[in-house]
Amino acid sequence: MMENAGFGGFCVDLHMHSRASDGALEPAQLMEAAAEKGKRLVALTDHDTCAGVPEAERRAGELGLAFIPGIELGCGGETEIHIQGYGVNPADAGLMRFREDRQRDRTERAERMMDLLAGAGMPLDREEIYAQVSGVIGRPHLAAGMVRKGYVHSLQEAFDRFLSRGCSCYVPSPYVSVQEVCRVILNAGGVPVLAHPMELQAGEAVLSSLIHEWSCYGLAGMEVYHPSTANHKVAMLLGLARREGLFVTGGSDYHGTSTKTDGIGQGTDRWESAAEDLPRLFAAMGRPFPKAKLFRMDR
Repeated sequence: MMENAGFGGFCVDLHMHSRASDGALEPAQLMEAAAEKGKRLVALTDHDTCAGVPEAERRAGELGLAFIPGIELGCGGETEIHIQGYGVNPADAGLMRFREDRQRDRTERAERMMDLLAGAGMPLDREEIYAQVSGVIGRPHLAAGMVRKGYVHSLQEAFDRFLSRGCSCYVPSPYVSVQEVCRVILNAGGVPVLAHPMELQAGEAVLSSLIHEWSCYGLAGMEVYHPSTANHKVAMLLGLARREGLFVTGGSDYHGTSTKTDGIGQGTDRWESAAEDLPRLFAAMGRPFPKAKLFRMDR
């Protein structure tokens, strides 16, 4: 059997969320689920928090997984842009201050959306909502509350009808620039990567211009392999990344709910160049590439 048989997106997931933000599983449980799916390299990229990193890293080590500490920071305001920070130092003072600001923004945003839902005849029990929040509150918590109340049949329906951009109960995040987010990640020793670019809903020319601008701020990579990237868009994104000298990444955006994707590793099975792309990510993080762990064939 070839050394890299089965390697690539099949054993990698660099975009997952735990209960430290808006995922369904505790950090340790998430690592266990990833191991059961045959993953060998994983990253925890919770929204606006690194609280789950110590637990996830410890359990990943026990399971023999290569682990990358990460975070996903929102910016852009009305047009939501998400930047992942891989290899960040969770204890960096600047990152901690930024996280605190963003978590406060998230709470205020959730309160405003609950006000809008109440005005639309769908009041939520706020005490119950916050009781379900283990870390940072997010729209999935509100969607779950709407399902429990019987206002909608599913989390996806809550998003499609009420909680997504353009819907009646949606509230945009406060504006934060991509430049500031990249600076915070870089100062924390991390590597900025654009998450799910297709969710920006921008044409190729606009996206190309944006990525060129953001690369000047330190953006180093782009998440090409994501469930939101249709097969016929992969080549376009790869071309944009290569022209700007960005490496590419992939991940499922797993939350353990139906709001994003139902499967760890979903969307990454197309990542045929992972063996070439991943060493660039590790080089950017200043970390040795864990080749031995990734290529072992005992799983």
